[in-house]
Amino acid sequence: MQTYIILCRCGTMCIYNMTLKARFPKEARMKYQLTNCEIEQLLDNVFQTTPKEGIVVDKKCVSECWTLWDEIRDEPFGLLINCKNSFSLSFEGRRDISKHPLQQKTAIFCDNIVELERKFRATAQLGETMGHSLDNCKMFSSRDYAIKWLSDI
Repeated sequence: MQTYIILCRCGTMCIYNMTLKARFPKEARMKYQLTNCEIEQLLDNVFQTTPKEGIVVDKKCVSECWTLWDEIRDEPFGLLINCKNSFSLSFEGRRDISKHPLQQKTAIFCDNIVELERKFRATAQLGETMGHSLDNCKMFSSRDYAIKWLSDI
């Protein structure tokens, strides 16, 4: 993603994203450290979660995220799951990870195409098994495209 820190006309340091053509104050980007992941606010309505290396995302992890969403959000948002670290999902984790009432879209980003295909198959099979529509959950090998897709809420 092409981002630049610039001194804006308003006199503050801002981040300018070339892909999204968006500008927002650098200090507005919040980061939250949870037990098993880090959540970062990328845009007003887009967050990224990066699970820690080797963890199993289970019902407890999802519940901790839901508690955070309930505390900080009252408007719809999109979630980017960054797969840069190796992690796995329990049955409950897969089932509940994108079910928060305010979570409108979920993008899964993985720059390793083989890993992306493996995770996509598992996600698609789970969606079919649970009867979920995958319209609001997509896989991406480009982080920029994932953020752009999520920002259209």
